[in-house]
Amino acid sequence: MINDFKNSVKRRFPNILRLIFSLRDFLFNSITFLKLGWLQLNTSSVISVLYLTLNFPKRPPTRSEFSHGGTVKMTYLAEAFPHAFPSANLLYAVSSVGNSMSSAVLARARKKGLRIIVNQNGVAFPAWDGANYQETNQSLKAILDYSDYIIYQSRFCKLGAERYLAPPDVPHEIIYNPVDTRLFTPETCSKKPDNLTLLLGGNQYEKYRLELALETLKVLHRDIPSAKLIVTGKLWLPYPEAELWTKQALKEMALVDHVTFTGIYTQAEAPMIYSKAHLLLHTKYADPSPGLVLEALALGLPVVHLGNGGVPELVGNAGIGVPVEHDWDQVILPDPHDMANAVMQVYSRCEEYAEKAHQRAVENFSLEKFTARHTEIFAKVLDL
Repeated sequence: MINDFKNSVKRRFPNILRLIFSLRDFLFNSITFLKLGWLQLNTSSVISVLYLTLNFPKRPPTRSEFSHGGTVKMTYLAEAFPHAFPSANLLYAVSSVGNSMSSAVLARARKKGLRIIVNQNGVAFPAWDGANYQETNQSLKAILDYSDYIIYQSRFCKLGAERYLAPPDVPHEIIYNPVDTRLFTPETCSKKPDNLTLLLGGNQYEKYRLELALETLKVLHRDIPSAKLIVTGKLWLPYPEAELWTKQALKEMALVDHVTFTGIYTQAEAPMIYSKAHLLLHTKYADPSPGLVLEALALGLPVVHLGNGGVPELVGNAGIGVPVEHDWDQVILPDPHDMANAVMQVYSRCEEYAEKAHQRAVENFSLEKFTARHTEIFAKVLDL
């Protein structure tokens, strides 16, 4: 009822809403600018980290609060290095965490003598950002150019940055995203459902991601009519159109009773949701370094994914990458039949793949290793 009311208001009074949002952003940015004046350099020999959050200067969200994408890394790091404002000696920024005041914050931090570390995710390219990719990359480059040290989330992230951002000549390395293998562990999972169940995780900000998943499920129904799909997160904008398309697609494909939508979820809720599936179906094209893939691996969920981007680096032998041509200029999706065949291959050896998945997460992507390496980098950058 509330969502219907909101959508009705948006359709009837778009100009008024734009004005309201503009005033809100102006007020928020004005307050942020004033608070920036409080920022000072912490001259002690203790590592003191300031995070460039979405709602800077507020702290990163905790695990019990909604957190997604690049913000999750800040959530994890803040447990070891609490958000230090207004006095800090190091600023930590994640390229995918957008903030309209980023340049002002970074400039102030540089002026006050804080060292700056940028965690670089993917970049914009025509295949997903269309004609806006250059403008988007200008914002990413503006952040990256302030860095004293760059952490790339995958080899693919580094490749994209070198292609589109011309990174500064500063020390850098590749550190994959972390997963808390104490929280995301098969031991916390509920019993798997009797029917084959796929998980389409994260947010579905691109229509093709859901469409390919539904088409794959439809193909699977030829062999396993009871197969189901769990879809998490938000749909693409505008929401009314996305919801209408989804309802029509489910009806036309006769999948209404086979697809469940969970909406958004917290980190604490994620394991229970993921554990209701046998494997993760990851349909994003050229995904640079998705944390949800690592969470799935840690829970013992094999991954069927598109074979480009940074995902193959993460999954390795713990799933199957469906071959797809990589093109920076257009999204080229695999045939749903190929996706379904990969699902059947993994499902037929699910226990074997599940064991490989958990082992790979523990050995390569644990939160402990991520935090330990960051501790070393922080000390190095600060000359401690």
